[in-house]
Amino acid sequence: MISTRRSFLLSALALSLAPRAFAGSGSNAPNKTARPVIHQTDLYRPHCDPDDHFDLAAVYALFKLDEIDLRGVVLDCPTGAIKGAPDVAAIAQLNRMTRKAAPAVVGTATLPAARGDKAPNLAPEDSAAIEFIIETLEKSDSPVRISIVGSASDVAIASARRPDLFGEKCAGVYLDAGSAFPNPNNPDELEYNVALNPHGYATLFDLPCPLYWFPCWHDAVFKPGEYGSYYRMKQEQGLEGISDALAGYFAYMFKASDDADWLAALRRPEPEYWSKILAVERAMWSTASLLMLADKTVTRGGGIVDRTPEFESGPDALYRMENVDVSCDERGKTSWRRADGETNRKILRILDADAYPVAMCKALNSLLRTL
Repeated sequence: MISTRRSFLLSALALSLAPRAFAGSGSNAPNKTARPVIHQTDLYRPHCDPDDHFDLAAVYALFKLDEIDLRGVVLDCPTGAIKGAPDVAAIAQLNRMTRKAAPAVVGTATLPAARGDKAPNLAPEDSAAIEFIIETLEKSDSPVRISIVGSASDVAIASARRPDLFGEKCAGVYLDAGSAFPNPNNPDELEYNVALNPHGYATLFDLPCPLYWFPCWHDAVFKPGEYGSYYRMKQEQGLEGISDALAGYFAYMFKASDDADWLAALRRPEPEYWSKILAVERAMWSTASLLMLADKTVTRGGGIVDRTPEFESGPDALYRMENVDVSCDERGKTSWRRADGETNRKILRILDADAYPVAMCKALNSLLRTL
């Protein structure tokens, strides 16, 4: 564990490791200029896919550095064949590590029955996340950014109930889901999160606020492409140099044990077990969208810098968001084309496919090392 006496040195280390655009102090004092964020995730224990725990840690790193103001984490409620429970312990661990207090709220177990479904008959306990999203938007002094790396149910229902509020108080929805193009070998195949919730996914393309779309796949599963956020990361590189507490956080998740002592888990695991973790390669998707919550982007060398039009049109841009006209049908099938002018719908485009996985791994590691 990191003692209070060392907190000043930790903050100094965080700033020395952080790329030039990072100016946060990591203190508890609220930063009135930090961007308000709601993070929605399919975070379970035992995990369904460890990438969600990496994503959550990246969000907390930005929160600790005062680049974002994390107003809360919306956790998917397991449905269908998904086993386990929403991992509130992971949020407790990161709150402790960062000395923050972001709330966690469990989402609805009821999927939207149709596009634009307001789900008026939900039980009160099944509406908690929907009401939390609406209340957070209502009370925020500045527009809120919403990150989606899991199911779209709660955001979709909240937006259907209060489109006026989303038009006024949502700065944008950052959606990590779907495929940019159909799989040529299986045109009817849907990306995992879309297949779980096609009506909720389709609803997001009707939002009255900006939609930043980060397709998981270009056109096929586990194949990189120009319009897909997917990359592979060697965990020994992504987790290099992280703190003992964060190593304990990851080990606690990877073990998938039923031990409820999440606090005691915040210590570096035995070297033999940690070596096994480092030996694994990991599929990743959401790093670009999470950095964009803080108006950051990544250079071709893996540095994190301010996201500006000048940089994104320059030679060192690794990726950028491009204006599109896009629609989505009831089945979750998208159709889009590049737009000539400015639109409130944008898609991720990878500009240097060779540099992308190495640079994204380096950028993620620089975030994780600040925790």
